[in-house]
Amino acid sequence: MYSELEYLNWIFRIVLATLCGCAIGYERTSRNKSAGIRTHAIIALGSSMFMIISKYAFFDVSTADGARVAAQIVSGIGFLGAGVIFVKDDLIQGLTTAAGMWTTSGIAACIGAGLIFIGVFATLFLVVLQKIFHYPFFNQIDHPNVLIQTNIVSKNDEIYKIFEKYGIEVNEIKIDRNLDLMTFDTNSRWIDHKNELFQDLMSIDTVTKVSIL
Repeated sequence: MYSELEYLNWIFRIVLATLCGCAIGYERTSRNKSAGIRTHAIIALGSSMFMIISKYAFFDVSTADGARVAAQIVSGIGFLGAGVIFVKDDLIQGLTTAAGMWTTSGIAACIGAGLIFIGVFATLFLVVLQKIFHYPFFNQIDHPNVLIQTNIVSKNDEIYKIFEKYGIEVNEIKIDRNLDLMTFDTNSRWIDHKNELFQDLMSIDTVTKVSIL
């Protein structure tokens, strides 16, 4: 049997892993992503718990392979990650959130295994990366897409005038077969004054929804 000190140590690992998951989830929540604080916290809690089970629960069974329990963390996260990835109008969304969930499980597994420094460092590093890569400088590679949902596709001239006002160059326009969704592929490296752009586009009476991806 294990001592009370060992139990306290495991509880500390689970709590720390959960807090790390909360930190990662907070960054996702701040950007209105589908998987937020609760999802990442639960993933971290479960992953750290499974790692502790894998490492310590089979000491009295000589033929058991505890590593199999830890291996199932990856399978489970793959299933959850698939749930946040979706394709809409040839655009794939949710990959970063899914990758974050996968990394969160790895961080929690590290902490559950006792590699606390590695887990905490990876958490801080991941949050910093997520913050840094949202700066305009790093968006030079990906050109934003503007999705405009309309009642009827008939006021493109007004939309183009608004784009011209904000210095946005349109490379390609895609129109949904139902004629209620237009996707504008822009040549702009990033889009400034998003709030003002939203307001101007929504002022067109046929526009019902605007999204920038």
